Amino acid sequence: MGLWAKFKARKNRCHTCSVDGISGKLIGRFPNLKPIEPIKFGNLYQCTKCGHFWFLPEHKAFLHRIRDEILPLAQAWKEGEFFVGNDILGVLKEIGGVENYYKDQIFVPCSVIEKSGIRAEKAIILISKNPPYNWPKKELIHWADEITSVQISPFALPHNVRKASMEKREESMGFSPVGIIDDNEEEYTLGCQSHFFDFKGVKGKDVRLSGREKKWKKVVFPGTADAYYFVDWFDGCEKLLSAEWRNNDVR
Repeated sequence: MGLWAKFKARKNRCHTCSVDGISGKLIGRFPNLKPIEPIKFGNLYQCTKCGHFWFLPEHKAFLHRIRDEILPLAQAWKEGEFFVGNDILGVLKEIGGVENYYKDQIFVPCSVIEKSGIRAEKAIILISKNPPYNWPKKELIHWADEITSVQISPFALPHNVRKASMEKREESMGFSPVGIIDDNEEEYTLGCQSHFFDFKGVKGKDVRLSGREKKWKKVVFPGTADAYYFVDWFDGCEKLLSAEWRNNDVR
């Protein structure tokens, strides 16, 4: 466990560690944040004043504080290897994933059955270069080796809708509108990044992009997924799961 085992959260964090993130351009202004060791696809930092750990990803855009309650999970991510077999990858390829802005995470919405028998109808398989640090909530974090099988979820939005939602930039106060329409020609607006849709009986499988750009109708802010299953980033995952040819895919 090394340094991680010695850390005990202090009730009063220092001024630096009272925030969750710092711009990578400003790291030099915080001499108390020191690099400790490489951690998979980034570097682990620690605050010399209060002992809190931070994660700097490869793109170095932001330094992220690892929250106290997630620290054991970040430790498990650091020390473990999390992959899924070819059968599961085949289903994930069929569903299609979308990459985040920094191209270091791929989100694939699906239905997951765990080895324990638990079924998550709104699950995200997250192929990630980053550990959990302040998101998702700790009770939603799971690992690839917990998965028995994966299926298409009826709540998952079509790939092109998810891609549009991921790529839509904020217009005001977290509002990043994407217009969709259901099979009955009823229009809705996704108010933020969305992977699933479950609203008054209408599911993700029932909707498509509307093409509307203004005069937004019936704004819906989807809730969080039931669970997030972390999978380690692997060579070729972008091409396999989120290839550009999916741009015109209607699924």
